[in-house]
Amino acid sequence: MIGVVARKELRATLREGRVLAGACVLLVLGAIAFTSGAVRYAALSRERAAAQALVQEQWNAQGEKNPHSAAHYGLYAFRPALPLSFFDPGVVPFEGVSIWLEAHKRNFATGRPADDMTDLARFGELSIAFVLQALVPLALILIGYPAFSQEREAGTLRQVLSSGISPLQLFAGKFLGLSAAFSMLIAPLLLLCIVALVVATGTLWLREAAVLLAVYAIYSAMILALTLIVSARVASSRNALLILLGFWAITTFVLPRIAADAGRLGSPTPAAAELLRDIEADLATGLGGVSPASLVAKRREALLKLYKVQREEDLPVNFQGIVFGIQDDLGNAVYDKHFGSLERAVDAQVDVYEAMSLLSPRMAVSLLSQEVSGTSLANQRHFERGAETFRRRLMERLNQDITLNSRAGATDYQAGPDLWRQTGGYVYAPEPLAAALARSGGVLTVLMLWAVGLAALSVFTARRLQALAA
Repeated sequence: MIGVVARKELRATLREGRVLAGACVLLVLGAIAFTSGAVRYAALSRERAAAQALVQEQWNAQGEKNPHSAAHYGLYAFRPALPLSFFDPGVVPFEGVSIWLEAHKRNFATGRPADDMTDLARFGELSIAFVLQALVPLALILIGYPAFSQEREAGTLRQVLSSGISPLQLFAGKFLGLSAAFSMLIAPLLLLCIVALVVATGTLWLREAAVLLAVYAIYSAMILALTLIVSARVASSRNALLILLGFWAITTFVLPRIAADAGRLGSPTPAAAELLRDIEADLATGLGGVSPASLVAKRREALLKLYKVQREEDLPVNFQGIVFGIQDDLGNAVYDKHFGSLERAVDAQVDVYEAMSLLSPRMAVSLLSQEVSGTSLANQRHFERGAETFRRRLMERLNQDITLNSRAGATDYQAGPDLWRQTGGYVYAPEPLAAALARSGGVLTVLMLWAVGLAALSVFTARRLQALAA
């Protein structure tokens, strides 16, 4: 009986003119989002790869130079565009894509793509993720809201239930039929995305694509189940549509904005000028009451005692290289302190957003989609921390060269191109899928609670269809 109902719903849905018109609009918007995203990804990928190669070439071609001068000359690290950013750009348009790596200083990422957008575009891009998160639920609501209410208004629901089919079978049949119809309508867009991903990257990102497909399939099934529940329990089609549209608008647009504002109010981040002022103060005075000058003096005394000499010039190493290392160690500690505080404040804001996703499955899906696509805030931090780790290793290698290969007190020492090539270059390595899923335990739990709750409510509603049809 379930199959009979499912086939009937499938045929009726595909014959419905408004459904086909809506599906065409949805596919056109999806195609526009896919095209713009793919073109943007291809352009950004080429630009950033070329920029990173140029920066590395300039670094290697410096010629003879004092290593500390080279450290201040520095080089840039660019975040490459990941393949799934065409699907879900996440926070990438609003975060910096390049970091200047220089001596004694940790810089913020700069070059936000949003700065080059029009004012309207800064409110958000039309992406495939947005289509699936916001427009697909709307389409499911418009397709499914009359599923039970219209039959009850026409007086046919009681007749159908008296024909021998159980209420649970009827509910399941309608769910499967509408699911099959909508899957057939949206399949061309999803197939286009998968083909484009395989052509661009081979099979490297297919696991992530499969996870995203499963997440959005579950999300769509939840919205359809909710639509059928409301349709079955509300007296009229008009009221069912109003309730569902209200739910869609609140969970899609209102709650995310409230959550973002609540996070900022509850855990404000310091202004950039204030943060930089605090960093400069700690760099000048030191941490824990230990000044930079005292650190240098203590290390000088220890080295003179170790090598049993009276002057720096008599040391077998260049003490100036050690001083540079002390300055870097202090700077690293100061930047870790203040960047850590900033990250904790932002994490508190994200926690508020994640907690409020209990009221909006769309918010949970959005967070999970960004994680799997490699476009979340955590992925941005992975890029920044990787660049900072490379910067520290680079400065350590340059300071070591000064310490070991130049004369004590000498200021005219120069290293050759071999040193620049030995330091290597920054190579960004995306996080594995397992790391993204491990970070997403909270939102996965939220989605599981919504799915289990809606499944239970669907069964409860289906069993009461006989009473609701009266």
